Amino acid sequence: MNKLFHHLKLPRWIKPAIGGLIVGFVGLVFPQVLGISYGWVQLFMDSKYLLTIPLWVLLLLPFAKMLVTGLSIGSGGAGGTHGPGMVIGGFLGAFLWSSMHSLPFMPQQPAAFVVVGMMALFGAVAHTPIAVMVMLAEMTGNLSLLAPAMIALSISITILGNNTIFRSQLPNRTHSPKFKQTE
Repeated sequence: MNKLFHHLKLPRWIKPAIGGLIVGFVGLVFPQVLGISYGWVQLFMDSKYLLTIPLWVLLLLPFAKMLVTGLSIGSGGAGGTHGPGMVIGGFLGAFLWSSMHSLPFMPQQPAAFVVVGMMALFGAVAHTPIAVMVMLAEMTGNLSLLAPAMIALSISITILGNNTIFRSQLPNRTHSPKFKQTE
């Protein structure tokens, strides 16, 4: 999105307005993607609420949140990546649980899937696997989801590869100019 808005031959002050306008239109269709969306993630942890949402909506929500986050930040507006990354993962976990909730081995409540989805997605896109495991233990107050989160995170990292949300993140310290100066 940065490149798209960079190539627009418009005054700099109007680009965030265009991004905001498009975000507003997306928000009319999917209000769940506006703002930080933590409240929606909390609602999705309740099976009674989650089962009222059509599966196709749950499938589109993560992509809509990615779009509005990209538009907000890419157009020059203010915003971060931590919150949206967690929310997108939560939306994906909610979709996964909702699509398989009728299977006999599935838990009655989607909370575990939502939390593991949050950790798996954000841990992979931010390249912070250890940090999200600590976050998981802090968020849940126990270690029962640690193994499922590790498996989900491993799958996410395998799919994502070296891609990251941080444009200037180096693969390791040997790529740092400071490291090369000390040799």
